[in-house]
Formats: sequence, C-alpha cells, structure tokens
Amino acid sequence: MKPFGNALMAYHKGDISASFRLERDDGFIQDVPASIFFATQGFPALETKAFDMCKGHILDIGAGAGRHSLALSKMGAPITALDILPSLKQVMLDRGVNDVIIADIFGYSGARFDTLLMLMNGIGMVANPSRLTEFLTMAHKITHENGQIICDSIDVSVTTDPTHIAYTKNNIRKGKPVGQQSFVISYGNEKASFEWLHIDFVSLQKYCDKTGWKANLVHQEPDGRYLCRLTKNDASICC
Repeated sequence: MKPFGNALMAYHKGDISASFRLERDDGFIQDVPASIFFATQGFPALETKAFDMCKGHILDIGAGAGRHSLALSKMGAPITALDILPSLKQVMLDRGVNDVIIADIFGYSGARFDTLLMLMNGIGMVANPSRLTEFLTMAHKITHENGQIICDSIDVSVTTDPTHIAYTKNNIRKGKPVGQQSFVISYGNEKASFEWLHIDFVSLQKYCDKTGWKANLVHQEPDGRYLCRLTKNDASICC
C-alpha cells in the first residue's frame, strides 16, 4: 500500500489535489482524493454510531492519516493508532495523534485493548476469507475478556450497477467469494497490487461463529453498507 501512503504524505505536505488511483482487475477505475482521509468533520452516520459504541482503550486499525483516532481523542477516548505504513507515523504525529504504532496487525502482539476499530470498510483489509479467520482468531489475543471489534463492510449483492454485478457474477463462476476484489493502486510512478474483501453480514456471522465471536448488526444502509459489533462468546479460542 506504499502508493496510498505516498498520496497521503503529498496531501499532508500541501498538495491538496493529491489522489491515488484504484484499478480493479476487470478494468473498473476509481480516483480517490487523499483529502477524504484528513477530514475532521462531516462523519457519516455509520461512523458516528461506531464512535458511540467504542469503549475503554481503543486500537484504530489501519488508521491512515488518523482521521478516526483524532475524532475519538477529542471525545476523551484513550486511543492507539496502528498502521502498516512507516510514512504515516509522522503524518499522524503532526496532526496530533499521540500514540502511534507502525505494525502489521497480523504480527502485532503488544498491549491488549477493549475495542478494535476498523472503519471505511475496514474489515476488508484482511484481504480474503482465510485471512479473515486468521484475524478473528488472533483478535482474541489482543483484546481483554470483554473486548469487542467495531467494523463495517458492504454486501455487494445489493448493488444495481451493471459493472459491479458482472464482477460478482464472474467471482461466482470462478468459485470465489462474491465480495473478493483484486486491485492495483497507483500514485505517480508507484504501483502495488492488493486484495480486498467485502463480506455480507450473514457470511461474516458464520466466520465469527467458528472463531469465538458473536456478530451483531448495528446499522444497515440502502446501498448495502453496514456496521456491526463483534463480541466474544468463547474465551477459550484465544489460547
């Protein structure tokens, strides 16, 4: 995700037009302005609901430029921001995020938290179903006994866009999850490929059931986006 980090760094340094490009493997292209990740107000209803559910010491996973960490910090919440990109540490520190960890969440084994926060389709960063299972199993180890995961995703079957419908149908033909997506991200001359997983709530419930979590649907939007809270239902999974 180096191009993502470079775009955010460029914006932080004053290039307000900085944006990165996402190109899906079917040719669908989306240009994303870096400014989105720096906005300090105008949070959508889904995200404000997520803020309200946070408790205790929070780990903001995939913090980016620290947008959510800053908002929660202003509310008085103890928060640690985690991102995999070293270049984003200084961005967050400059913006006022005091506690920043640079690490891959799959290899993190430091402090334990009360809430793991994953917003902006955050659970999708696990990339695929196998890694989702790995993450949910590992998450027991970095959360307290009454810990929770607050995350959002999208049910891609809700879309009416012919391009996205064709993509999901192609996934089904290939025997892949309908929400599995492959991208190339680019900024300037820098490119990198990555996978992302959009997962519907019913499917997420099944993965939670197998890994000692209970999924509760909190907020559903007409376009398929939803917010959920995962709570522990089997502490023995962590050991």
